[in-house]
Amino acid sequence: MNDADSFGEQAEVHVWAVWLKASPEVNRAYRRLLWPDEVARADRFAFEHLTRSHELSHGALRLLLARFLKCKPGDIAFRFGPRGKPMLQSDSQIHFNMAHSGSLALYAITADCEIGVDVEELRDIPEIEQVASRYFSKPEAAQLLSIRSELAARDAFFRCWTRKEAYIKAVGDGLYLPLDQFQVTLESDVPARFIHIGNDSASAAEWTLQHLDPAPNYFGALAYRAAPRQIVFHEPLDPEQLLNGI
Repeated sequence: MNDADSFGEQAEVHVWAVWLKASPEVNRAYRRLLWPDEVARADRFAFEHLTRSHELSHGALRLLLARFLKCKPGDIAFRFGPRGKPMLQSDSQIHFNMAHSGSLALYAITADCEIGVDVEELRDIPEIEQVASRYFSKPEAAQLLSIRSELAARDAFFRCWTRKEAYIKAVGDGLYLPLDQFQVTLESDVPARFIHIGNDSASAAEWTLQHLDPAPNYFGALAYRAAPRQIVFHEPLDPEQLLNGI
């Protein structure tokens, strides 16, 4: 079976959410899924909870990809681009990306299309004006600062941030643009989309941007260079459920 067949006749993006908290026993099982270099990276964290989160998030990636590749999680080999974007070492049509924030990891898997995903736990941004002015395009920053409600402004900030980060992760080692050199929508009542990329609206039209609500108090986004695809969202799992094949 071609590994792209796992996505059915209609182009799909499978999105998985996994909580990054588990019992010591489950954490050890995830650690055993990793290659030595991944274990070494996990052990370089100064705090144990970060080491455990790294083990869970990267072990979950192996478990999810193994479902599509029809192989054992430990058999999967990765390579990394100059900017660190992970990809499968094998000649596969499957593309993926992962992100995590707070206690949640988010994964996007599709075929024949570079993809980026981002997730952020909603939280207060004390210097929201300064951050927006530094990283957002001028129209985005102006629009954000025109919102009077602090809660609505916070949500608009994270819609904008996750969409921009998803695009940067999608292009990975390709054409790189600073965050303020492209514009996305950020309003709650307007569908996610690119307005321009590098002041080029035609380039923006080649990309799809999709908003995600992966779990309460989290926003996410997908970006990929293709026509809109059906999103198959899998409700958040705890690591033990994923390990047991649920």
